[in-house]
Formats: sequence, structure tokens, C-alpha cells
Amino acid sequence: MKKVFSIIFAAIVIISFVSLQACLADSQIKILVDQKPLNSSVSAFIENEKVFISARNIVEELGGRITWFSALKLFTINIDNHIARLVIDDPGMEVDNKKIQLESGAKIIENRVMIPLEVLQNILAININWDNQGKILNINSIKPALLNIRNYSHDDKTRVVIDLSESVSYSANILANPDRIYIDINGSILKLDESQKKMDIQDDTVKTVNIAMYNPETIRIVLELYQESRYEIFDLKDPERIVLDVFKNDDKKEIVQEKIPVQPVKENLVIPVDSSNKIVIIDPGHGGSDPGAIGPSGIKESEVTLKIALQLEKLLKNKGIPCYLTRNTNKFVSLEDRTIFANKKNGFVFISLHANSAAKNRPTATGIETFVLSSKYIGASARDVADRENRASRTHPEVDSDLALIIADLEESANIQYSLDFAEIIQKKLVETLKLKNRGVKQAPFVVLKGVNMAAALVEVAFISNSQEEKLLNNYDFDVKAAQALFNAIKLYIGNASKEG
Repeated sequence: MKKVFSIIFAAIVIISFVSLQACLADSQIKILVDQKPLNSSVSAFIENEKVFISARNIVEELGGRITWFSALKLFTINIDNHIARLVIDDPGMEVDNKKIQLESGAKIIENRVMIPLEVLQNILAININWDNQGKILNINSIKPALLNIRNYSHDDKTRVVIDLSESVSYSANILANPDRIYIDINGSILKLDESQKKMDIQDDTVKTVNIAMYNPETIRIVLELYQESRYEIFDLKDPERIVLDVFKNDDKKEIVQEKIPVQPVKENLVIPVDSSNKIVIIDPGHGGSDPGAIGPSGIKESEVTLKIALQLEKLLKNKGIPCYLTRNTNKFVSLEDRTIFANKKNGFVFISLHANSAAKNRPTATGIETFVLSSKYIGASARDVADRENRASRTHPEVDSDLALIIADLEESANIQYSLDFAEIIQKKLVETLKLKNRGVKQAPFVVLKGVNMAAALVEVAFISNSQEEKLLNNYDFDVKAAQALFNAIKLYIGNASKEG
């Protein structure tokens, strides 16, 4: 009897699996990613009991980026601070330099890279569910969750406590017109009821608290105030929570937070800006034990690039454009580590800042030039500049042997064209603003630009080896103007990219 039952049970399992396989093979499969339909030009299919899905469509929908090297049949996935490398038809993959064996390799179908779902499961925290009746494949990100939000009114302050599922990164600042405090948290509000997304506090300090998704990765909590108020914010463990104290104005402590001027918004609305997911990576060249070029009076390139970078960071943040610096102090960072940092932050554009230096027999060389990645040296002085800037590589002077091959293929990809567009805008804005000689946009094999999965440019702002331009580089007003020109270029490039979708 037990044997008969086992046979029947096995038959049911086989029939169920065949049914699932037939459904998955159907071109009418609907794929939902975080509850939203996935648009794909190539239908999902099943092969050897594995579901395959368009790599570019699913990765971009989940907020990542793919770089494709056709000559090597290699592609990289940059997503959620992870970097994965795969080769077509190879069942192995590498995630953050750790090798993983898959049951099935990636494939090319209708000129599109298709990956098995297990690739995503090895990179991301996701849930995958199949609705057999509706033929719906659900792929949901598992993100840190905002579980609850509480408030307490005291004689001297209002306390807001944010309960979280796990430790998260966050930031806070003040907005004006009307007076508000906002907190940005990396996570999701899916576990909140609609009734929890707005709190009417109406005490002497805080009017309301509004909670919404600022962008797919960020929760924004906005506290509407009666007037400008000092605040303190900190996090606590076991359980994880963020605590925000907003003090009444009769508290005598000075308000120290920087106010960000913004346009007035409609009451109780959190309005994201177009640049919210366009992250800028600023790379101040050299630093620490690597001072870079040194001018006639002793000014170091590493000092100049950091000053301009900090000014640029301030301009971007004041306009709500997210940005990160590869270094914000005088420390050494290898070129490879700068690239890794940029990719982990999922940058949209990468700008490496430098001050030029000519050979001793040409101390009169002047002007501005901007570079993008290439396997060849395109433009006068390109080889000299690349050789000098590549010295901070961990592998210099012998850059890894496959660099030329990868760059040569990368030139055919979209990233190079994006980088050229970005570089042209940077060069134009710098020349217009600084009124220095236009040395043009050039190309060379810069290590710091290798493997950056975004539009990337290296800028030589002026010649530190020229006594006159060295004085300019050491002038605060010049640094501010240079940062403003770079800001205008980044804003223009991001704006055009947003219009193009």
C-alpha cells in the first residue's frame, strides 16, 4: 500500500512540475519586480528546469547596471554594492571576487543576454514566487524595512522613534520654506499600513510626519515644523531604531545644521527630484603618500584637487544631487580602489580631478584638457598624462595584461559614447568659465577609468607646472569657479540623461 502511495505521490509531483514548465515556457508569462510589471523584449523561458530571464531588463529594473564586453563574451553586473562577473555559456560566476558554481550558465537568445534566476539569488536578497494560475513570476527585493514609527512629546523636545528590521544607513538635514527636517533611510516602507505613513503630532514643535519612498532605494521621512528648530539624531541597537529629537526654540543651544534652500513644495507632499538616482562620484586625484605633480612654488596637485572636489560636493548636495568622494582627506587611495568604490556606490557619472604638469622643457604649457578611456593614445600629450596619472596604480608600471583587450572592446560599448558626451560638456563648461586655453577632449588608457560602469572622465583643470596657472590653482575664487563649471556640466549631463529616460 505504501509503495502504491509513493508512486501516486511521485506522479503528482511530476505532473505538477511539467505543468509549471509548460506555463513558464509560455510567452504570456508576466513578470513582476517589486510589484511592478517588467518590460522585456525577450520572453522568459525554461531550460533544464531553470528559468531564464533578460539580464539587462531585470538588472536595470532592480537598480543595477550591466557592462558588456562582446569580444570576451563577458559581462559584469553592478548592483546593490555587489559586482558579479559572468561569461556566456560558463556555469561559473564571480561575485565580489568570490567564485560560485551555477547549475546553468548565461545564454544569448535573440541577441540578448539571458540569465538563470539563480544568478540573481547569488547576488541579491530576493524572494521569488510563482503563481501557477495567473502565470505570474514575482521577484521581490528583500530590503531593510521600516516597521513602525512612534512619537513622544516632552517639555523641551519632541522625540520621533523609527523602528527598523535591521541596521541601515541614513542622513538628515533641514529644509526651509516651510521649515522641515528630513531623514533619508536606505530601505522600504512596504510593511507600513497606509495609516502609518502620516502622523499628526501637533505639539509645540512638530506639526506632522510624512513617510514616502523618495526613490526605489530610499525612504524619506519629513517632519513639518512650526519654525526652525535644532535637532539631534542617533541610532540604537537591539532592536534597531533611529531616534530623532527636535528641540523647542526656548532651548538656548545654537542651531548648527546647514540649511538647504529649496523651492516651496505642496503641503504634506514629498517630491523627488529627477536626479535622485543619478549618483555622482567625485575622485580628487592623488593624496597621502602620492602628492601628484608639484608646482614651482611647492603647491601639491593632491591639495588642489581635494579643494575643488569639496567645493563641487557642496554645490551638488545643495541641489539635492547625491554624490560621494573617493577621498575627503589627504590620504592615499589606489586607482583600483577608487574604481571599486565608484561601482559599489552605483555611480551614474565619475569625474576624476587633476592638475596638469608638462615636462620641464615646456614650462609654458597651459590650458584645460579632459580625457576618457581608450586603448590608444588619442591627442597630443595623451601618453605623457596617462603615464603620470597611472603611477598610483597597484600594478604600475605594468598595468594588467588584459587591460588593452578589455578597453578595446569597451570602446564599442555605450559607456564610451556616454563618457565622450560627458567629457565634451565638461571641457566646454570649464573653458567658458575659467577662460583658459582649450586643449580639447582626448583619450588614453587611464587605470582609474578602467572598469567604471558609468560615464567617466578625467579632468586636467590647469597646469600646476606653469607658474601663472599654479597661482590660479592656489586661489580660492578660482577653485570655486572650477567647481561651479564642473557642477554646471554635471547638471546639464544629468538633465539630458533624464530627458532621454
